Amino acid sequence: METIMSHIEFSYTLTEEEVFEGLKYSGIYKTSGKRAVIETSVLAALFLFFLISFLYNKEFFNLVMGLITLGVVLGVTLVPRLDMRKQAKQGQNTVKVRLYEKELYADTAQGSRKISLQGAKVKTVGKKTQLTAVLPEDGGLLLIPVRAIPKDVRGRALSLLLQNN
Repeated sequence: METIMSHIEFSYTLTEEEVFEGLKYSGIYKTSGKRAVIETSVLAALFLFFLISFLYNKEFFNLVMGLITLGVVLGVTLVPRLDMRKQAKQGQNTVKVRLYEKELYADTAQGSRKISLQGAKVKTVGKKTQLTAVLPEDGGLLLIPVRAIPKDVRGRALSLLLQNN
């Protein structure tokens, strides 16, 4: 961690919880929002319909359809979360950041990437963790935990990151 007049340099390794928060924020998985609520509600209503039909009519078809519907509800809600947890365990990479006034460079095991801050969207995210999410114009997501930024330059670094938003 060093500070030079022209840039701020620091490195970090995301925790499993930070990667999980970032995956939730990225929107890759649709586990919340109106669409997810509607899907779950419709499937739950179908499950109840088939279950009640089975209890009244004792038809095996209604039981099978109720179990299939319940399986789909569980799949729609649990599979994305389990996959995010799996990816979070594997996604703990060390990142070295060089932050300049109008751009930043992120060096990881996968290579180096230059991100223009003028075209990128930068937001503070994370319910359990304090993360700064950088969404470059050309796609992708860079998560920077606030804890990783040295305290003596944290205000200046966050100001540089958020100045164009």
